[in-house]
Amino acid sequence: GHLYLKPGPHFSHKLIDPPIFLPHRRVDSSGSMEAFASMIYLALLGLFVVVSGTPSADFLRCAQTQGFGSYVVLPGTSQYTALIQDSWVSNAGWTPVAFFEAPSSNGIKAALKCARQVSVVVCPRSGGHSKMGGSLCNGIVLDLARMNRYQFAQGGTSVVLGAGLPQGELLYHTVKQGPLGKFPPVGECPPVGLPGFMLGGGLIEMDGRYGLGCDNLLQVQYVLANGSQVSASATQNTELFWASCGGGGGYFGVAFGITLRLRDRSPYDRNSYFRYDWGISRAAQVLRAYSSWTLSGGKISLKLKSDFNVIPPVIRAFGVCWEVDSANACEAALNATPVFKVPGRIKRLNQHTTSLLDALKFMSKSGNYGQKIPPPSFTNEVAFLDQLYGAASKSNSVRWANTVSKYNSLPSLTYYQNIVNYCASTGINVCNWRRIGVGVRLRSSDSTAFPFRQATEILYVAIKQGPSSVTLLNQFFSIQQQYTVGSYINYPNQDTPNYKTLYWGTHYTRLANLKRKLDPTNLFFSPQPL
Repeated sequence: GHLYLKPGPHFSHKLIDPPIFLPHRRVDSSGSMEAFASMIYLALLGLFVVVSGTPSADFLRCAQTQGFGSYVVLPGTSQYTALIQDSWVSNAGWTPVAFFEAPSSNGIKAALKCARQVSVVVCPRSGGHSKMGGSLCNGIVLDLARMNRYQFAQGGTSVVLGAGLPQGELLYHTVKQGPLGKFPPVGECPPVGLPGFMLGGGLIEMDGRYGLGCDNLLQVQYVLANGSQVSASATQNTELFWASCGGGGGYFGVAFGITLRLRDRSPYDRNSYFRYDWGISRAAQVLRAYSSWTLSGGKISLKLKSDFNVIPPVIRAFGVCWEVDSANACEAALNATPVFKVPGRIKRLNQHTTSLLDALKFMSKSGNYGQKIPPPSFTNEVAFLDQLYGAASKSNSVRWANTVSKYNSLPSLTYYQNIVNYCASTGINVCNWRRIGVGVRLRSSDSTAFPFRQATEILYVAIKQGPSSVTLLNQFFSIQQQYTVGSYINYPNQDTPNYKTLYWGTHYTRLANLKRKLDPTNLFFSPQPL
């Protein structure tokens, strides 16, 4: 039912300098996209004879006059239903006036002009992975999936990409066909769209060396609410560039093009991924040791997860040792950490590889997010390219939330045991812990809009939707109140109390002033406005 089809490899050997964004249509391999879109458009014109005067019909008519009518998807069609479902959360109660599948920056300008004319709001989306359903709204959903082209630039030291390119596709093609020995510092979840990931900060597995994903941004190109096109960088529109690293996606304009610095891959092609379990009775000790860990200089990426779905329940450590030449070297490095000094661990796997892709495949859906060795059928191509549209209604049954904590002194075992007990509660599906990497701390807290550079760790929780959801959410924040310094905006929850302070901290006023300047009429909608 989608107007777009599975993308092919959009790789170009042409290097461009200085970097610019080159918008391209997404076209299927048969070249029939134009004809197919035209047929849909003509059919929709007939449908809307009987509903003339509605916002949907008026938006379509306006888009037609701008030459972009064939990119509008209207209610009552199978395409509309499919695009609703192709969101991580599709049951948050939003009923879009229409979808606009933007083919270019000019298409974005036309859509914004028509939205202003019809007096409806706009919500941009690239991958559709908003944890609270913010990829949909009661207005125009500006879907950027067609804008999925990329080119390597500046002698192979950077990549210029469109907003519709999922990070798995960028990662795979850069490693396989891009500049020798380079990789893009992106996350491990293949279908996630790059703009939302980067603009919210972007926690990456290599944060010990390269910081946040957004610390590697060189330029972001926007279409603003008034239809103007601007570039934000360290030398142009610097306040917008500051906000583009931690301020969150969709607030200030439509980020349609990104220039991202490529990094040296050699330290990460030598790795060993692992998983170890402890009985749940050791969980408080493991968590406290994890908080005391100095992160081994960024050479180990290690996360924790409580699992009450297995018998007996366990606390699980999983991740990747970087810059190691064997599984034994990885185990020796792990044994030197405070976490692995807690007795009673059970080794589940420790697998050495010579490919960054293999390690990230283990940490992604193919390895059940760090829980098992990916099966042989999950080749790297399958893992990073065949899962591009993985948003489809995957989180309708739960809502995620998180706390960012900072420990000036180590909490007691009782504090951690209270958290473990909470994670055992009925209605809690997942509790995951993640340390803030040493590379994130190298920049000052005011250098970008990301406010948590000196924090210790993040705890993510997935709360099952139901009558007790809000109660469990409030308990989640209450038991950690003493050490909570905020909440990471890329894992939002619509019921998060005092979200403006939690997401943005002392940066809120500065971001709100920028929002008023760039979008004074609040054309761009968010369930949690600035």
